[in-house]
Amino acid sequence: MKLLTSTIFSAIQPFLSLLLPRSFPVLLVLLAFAPTLLPLASAQLDKYAKLAGLSYFGTAVDNPRLYNEQYMSVLQGSGEFGSLTPINAQKWKKTEEVQGVFTFAEADAIANTAKAGVGGMKTLRCHTMVWYKGLPSWVETTYSRDDMEKILAAHIQNLAQYFKGRCYAWDVVNEAIDENGVFRQSPMYKAMGLDFITFSFKTAAKADPGAKLYYNDYALESPSLSPGPKISITLAMLRTVKAQGGTVHGVGFQSHLKVGLVPARAEIVNTMQQFLEVVDEVAITELDIRHSPLKVPSTREMWNAQARDYGEVVGACLDVNKGYGGRKCVGVTLWDFTDKYSWVPSEIPTEGEACMWDNNYVKKPAYWTVLNMFKAYAAGASRRRAGMDGVEGGNGTVSELDLEAVAHRGPEGLPGLGREQTTMTVVATTLATARRVRSTARPGA
Repeated sequence: MKLLTSTIFSAIQPFLSLLLPRSFPVLLVLLAFAPTLLPLASAQLDKYAKLAGLSYFGTAVDNPRLYNEQYMSVLQGSGEFGSLTPINAQKWKKTEEVQGVFTFAEADAIANTAKAGVGGMKTLRCHTMVWYKGLPSWVETTYSRDDMEKILAAHIQNLAQYFKGRCYAWDVVNEAIDENGVFRQSPMYKAMGLDFITFSFKTAAKADPGAKLYYNDYALESPSLSPGPKISITLAMLRTVKAQGGTVHGVGFQSHLKVGLVPARAEIVNTMQQFLEVVDEVAITELDIRHSPLKVPSTREMWNAQARDYGEVVGACLDVNKGYGGRKCVGVTLWDFTDKYSWVPSEIPTEGEACMWDNNYVKKPAYWTVLNMFKAYAAGASRRRAGMDGVEGGNGTVSELDLEAVAHRGPEGLPGLGREQTTMTVVATTLATARRVRSTARPGA
């Protein structure tokens, strides 16, 4: 790395003195483009996600992991994750297994971890109030509408009030509609029909008016992911809930996806925009992209394909914000960050390796794809603030969205290029930048 950096600087320095006005510091150009062109030793996903315009980059966590020292060193590493989501600790069976008896010890452990993070206090995304699974046995029975309203009210009020002020957002209702666009026959739906969703959001809004309230589901990213009209039915449901007085701030796109079957980035953007016509914000809430079927041993080609797919999903979130000129896709949450604790193998034994870190906590190409995408967006924002919207090169314009050269780069250089070729690529881009600055500099500056 030191040799590569030294070579780049040595190659560029003679040209910069000719191309730039003497009063313009050479270091400004080098520093402006360092985030996208030179990988840093300490990679920090949340730090660069925020510089790229997101509110957070986070991960979900379950309680057994809190006792794994190696896991915790990554979880609380400086700048890697800025948000935590409890995977199970806030679900109904964990918090009210016996009717009217509430236990929050496991949820508190994760909330306290977020509060006391070595890398700084982390946002807490709370998950989930009402779900058709994870129910205690006493809920799995037949109730009248009035009885179910009382059950929902007691559960939601106790959850929301106990964690009031600690949750940035709540997934109020989770997965109410199946792949075919049909409402799941949960005990809540059987007792109240669609009204259980409106009732849940109204109750949550009264109990914690400061939290963002989300509907959270999978297969919302594209019509291609479900055999039925799930997206249109979900949009219609949200419009109905809001028309009936329910407060729904956001929609969570779970994004449990398969390598090679991830929708195109523009397609995900289009779907997110449809939901933003109904709600204020969206987020990627449970991201993992699994190999299906899983081939052992893994190959570099498998990891690179996975990296491209991670780039499509995270890039869509960034593109949405650019299209709106503000933060509308607010953040990204991984559904745990290491294959060691992925949910996939236990539920789908023929699939797996869905996370950005492997079983041994080694970062995969997907990690570098996402990190370098954040850096590219962050550098683009910095250039826009400085009045430099693009960089003219020999073949057109290199803008903040021209990510092909950096998207899959790991710590050793650009993909498919040797170290010398990588050096020359960086040199060429920096020289193009210098020419741009020279041509736009004020006379006598």
